[in-house]
Amino acid sequence: MKSRFLIPVAFAGLLTACTSTTPTYYTLQASNAAPAAAAPSTQMWKGFQLRRMDVPAQLDRRSFVLTQTAGGQVNLLNDSQWASPLPDEMSLALASGLQDRLGVPQLASAAAKTPLWQIDVLVQRFESVYGERATLELSWTLTPLGFEGKTQQCRWLDTEPASSVPELVQAHRQLQQRWADALAAQMQGKPVPVNLNKAMLCVS
Repeated sequence: MKSRFLIPVAFAGLLTACTSTTPTYYTLQASNAAPAAAAPSTQMWKGFQLRRMDVPAQLDRRSFVLTQTAGGQVNLLNDSQWASPLPDEMSLALASGLQDRLGVPQLASAAAKTPLWQIDVLVQRFESVYGERATLELSWTLTPLGFEGKTQQCRWLDTEPASSVPELVQAHRQLQQRWADALAAQMQGKPVPVNLNKAMLCVS
């Protein structure tokens, strides 16, 4: 019976501590990114444009948002914050992750008519359940601009176990990296790694 109360007590202690300490800042970007691979010279597209990264209004902030499984309550941890608002963190992490994997830059616009992939992302869930898990659920549209290719619409749902706030941050980083792995393979026309297929569903 005692184990049922460990997480709520720890959770309450965390919230109390968060009212009196200096903020700790976190980022979603990978800390040890591998050198960017060179893009094949025969590749028709020369870059990508991350046009939109839409997140639910309650997550569009710097404060870390914790979800409690009972009662659907959420708590804002003002002393545990992202280095920038969450949409920016997700955009920066995805853009740098794709650049590292693809060896092509993110392009500011398509005005120069450079052939590129355009990416639009809608985040449904970026969930941090204290003592349990991190969850990432989103959908995206991948559109070819300036070259022949198929527009693809995909959905992603993935989870990673975690307990403390630092572990939840690391879990979200891992989820972000796995999503970047799958998206990069999709853009290159390669098979999505088998271990990621279960998280991804696409139509074209």
